[in-house]
Amino acid sequence: MTNTRHSFLLKAILLLFCSFLFSTSHAQITADELRQIKGMEDTLRIYGDSLINSPLEENRTIASYRIIKTLSRALKVKNSFYYQWDTLLPWKIITPEDDSFKMFLWYTRSDIDAYKYYGTIQMRSDTLRMFPLIDYSDYTDKPENITVDNENWYGALYYGVKTVKVGKVKYYTLFGWDGNNLTSNKKIIDILWFQKGSPRFGAPIIQPEKGKLVNRFILEFANDASATLNYNGIEKKIIYDHITPNGDALEGFYANYIPDGTYEGFEWKRNKWRHVDNIAYEKRKDGDVPNVGNKKSFDLYKPIPAK
Repeated sequence: MTNTRHSFLLKAILLLFCSFLFSTSHAQITADELRQIKGMEDTLRIYGDSLINSPLEENRTIASYRIIKTLSRALKVKNSFYYQWDTLLPWKIITPEDDSFKMFLWYTRSDIDAYKYYGTIQMRSDTLRMFPLIDYSDYTDKPENITVDNENWYGALYYGVKTVKVGKVKYYTLFGWDGNNLTSNKKIIDILWFQKGSPRFGAPIIQPEKGKLVNRFILEFANDASATLNYNGIEKKIIYDHITPNGDALEGFYANYIPDGTYEGFEWKRNKWRHVDNIAYEKRKDGDVPNVGNKKSFDLYKPIPAK
């Protein structure tokens, strides 16, 4: 009898706990708000199909601008920050450890494999606080050395974030991919921080070599190669492939740079991401980036076969 009573009590506590979790996780957004956003999510899914699968560059560009308009309308719905978006929409959503904002990120691809990036930062709030991201990378000189705002963003498709602090300032270390062009790809470490509530990108807290600080780190390599760059929570380091010229290729011509099977990285020490050389070999896991790997295979959405 005692065991039965204990079992019944335990089940009651578990049911109460689960009910509490369910109610608190959904308390911030109402059924009407869910309905409004869900309708726009269905529209975004259609535009996403065109963005990824359309053979016409013009249609892909139009789809991207329609995504901007529809997403903006969706984010204006009260409590939209708490909405759980479908994972098969045409973007990456990045959320830091403190859950203070969300970044929505996607790209368009031209017929010559040039990439343009789009996105917005939605701050955690019941009402909309949003910062659109304007890709200005085509007009940016020496990106490693500059700090920019959201309207002059060095565009990339981020797939990871690691937060560090210097005093009271939080620096959100972002890991991203840039398809770049026909000959090379890039992996990027950028730093997002907020100044008087507004986003800034780039901060001199990355030290790739002794005596040198950069605002962002760019790893460029051959288009047909695969290089990883991400934060490893077990080793507590940023780890990336060491790349070298392939064979007799010229130094500085990154279309011929490939990983050589060794790794290096950065470790957070004394308020800086400081370079670490010769990290032990182990197959590394990179970020989950939609439609990346084989750039010719854009399979986030499966095209409907012609009848």
